[in-house]
Amino acid sequence: MPNSNTGDKLALGSAIAGGALVAALIEVLFDKGALTLEESRTVLDRALRNVGFHQRANGAREAADVITKLMQGRFASRSDTP
Repeated sequence: MPNSNTGDKLALGSAIAGGALVAALIEVLFDKGALTLEESRTVLDRALRNVGFHQRANGAREAADVITKLMQGRFASRSDTP
């Protein structure tokens, strides 16, 4: 019989899978030229804003950190790089 621990694991697994899928999709669309750097950053910026609405939820800070790292790494704007 499932318990709350099983539910927690499923929720966490779903969140990780969803994030991985979306990150991969943004990267593929960017690599193919279907999204510009600015458009990719807009998607990430909106995601960061949406996470902000849930800032008190468990994992919200970690989610914001992951999105911020993408914005400062692979999808850094030209003004972000030296």
